[in-house]
Amino acid sequence: MHFCYLVASTEICGGVRVIFDQARALSNKGHQVTIRAVNGDHSWYHHPLQVEYVKDLSLPLKTKADVVIATFWTTVKSALQLNCPKVFHLCQGYEGDFIEYADIKTEIEETYRTPITKLTIGQWITDRLKVIYGEQYFKTHTIGQIVDTELFTPRKKYFRYKWKQWFNRPYKILLIGIFEAQVKGVPYALEAIKQLKQKGLNIELTRVSNQPFSDQEKRFFQADRYLISLTPIQMAKTYHQHDLLLSPSLPEEGFGLPFAEALASGLPCIATRIPSSSSFHHDQDYAVFAPPKDADAMVKAIETLLDDPQQMEFLSQRGPRIIQNQFSADAVAERLEQIV
Repeated sequence: MHFCYLVASTEICGGVRVIFDQARALSNKGHQVTIRAVNGDHSWYHHPLQVEYVKDLSLPLKTKADVVIATFWTTVKSALQLNCPKVFHLCQGYEGDFIEYADIKTEIEETYRTPITKLTIGQWITDRLKVIYGEQYFKTHTIGQIVDTELFTPRKKYFRYKWKQWFNRPYKILLIGIFEAQVKGVPYALEAIKQLKQKGLNIELTRVSNQPFSDQEKRFFQADRYLISLTPIQMAKTYHQHDLLLSPSLPEEGFGLPFAEALASGLPCIATRIPSSSSFHHDQDYAVFAPPKDADAMVKAIETLLDDPQQMEFLSQRGPRIIQNQFSADAVAERLEQIV
């Protein structure tokens, strides 16, 4: 079967990586997969891909596809113009909830009412779409998410956290996301770090984003390190170089890929209790959770966790087990096969 994904750009970001991982999973099952994009550079991805760059996503395909998948609301119209027998809309989040898209919310809603089947990466997105649109406009299937557990693997950390405490070495904290993207909640985590540094806690903060260090963030707070557009291989190394990840996303977040990758890497995490992050296992014992938009609660969570090496060790072992069980590439590919 020939699958074709439509992507506006292949520039490095988590949403594009999800698409690439799906394409790879389907290819490994023996399917032909084409990714069609208008612009970008996919050389950052660590596996081979077939990418076709075109001026217009709606141009006729060189090889007829059995399935076309729009990967963002802006690519739905082009997907329909390709006259493929099976067209789907992949949803990694609901854009109509994003504050940044408030001015075009009506256009987004009109696109979502297009009667084509939606594929979501999590049940919380499926539930959200049903609340907004009911079931009169389209069918919805939850296909799940993929985390590359071949790349993101835990390293041995025997007594690592006790050693940090005994010798008063700085704890290295990691915070990933675009400062200006409100759904990422980065300012709340930065406020927590600012308070902890003012208290004298021995910590170092690394910021990672796919955008340059903005003047707005500089005025708010400056991290000890700022890294831009890391490849997946570089991210795997970065997780291993740190002691704790902060995932301060707001409830509208579709899926916190860095949070899942950090867990797979054995990195203890403090996350906001939102539908995506808190859904990985019913026990919710794989991370420490705090309310969204609450810097004070995050301060308390960080202080408590860093003062408990035993809990840090538990989380470093619990996370990989959860991710390996929940986010299988084969499972996602099989669900796609069954749906189409």
